[in-house]
Amino acid sequence: MGYLLSQSKRTAARVALSDLFNDFPVDYDAIVQEVKDIEPDILYEILYSEVAPVCFTNIAAAVPSVWTGFEPESLNAMIEQRLIARKNSWIRRQADKALVAWLKFNYAYFWEEISRRL
Repeated sequence: MGYLLSQSKRTAARVALSDLFNDFPVDYDAIVQEVKDIEPDILYEILYSEVAPVCFTNIAAAVPSVWTGFEPESLNAMIEQRLIARKNSWIRRQADKALVAWLKFNYAYFWEEISRRL
């Protein structure tokens, strides 16, 4: 992704957005407090192109493995690994494009709630 965010700010945004995929009720206001100074277009891409592909299986599972929050360092490492794999493989890029399109459709309500509060 070619957007201008410091690594620490990007990591903080990823961690905040990952709360959407926990097993507890979502506190949208708390998430927005963490990400409100990031441009909405950038935030949207971070949500659906970085965080959701790594975290969506948690809420899709019958018994989620993450209940209270993703560990920031391992979350960021998983996202970075996925981005590298996407960059290095045409097949992976195509598969991820399809996945991201599905995530944007299936989890559109996340962005609706966040954008309403921004």
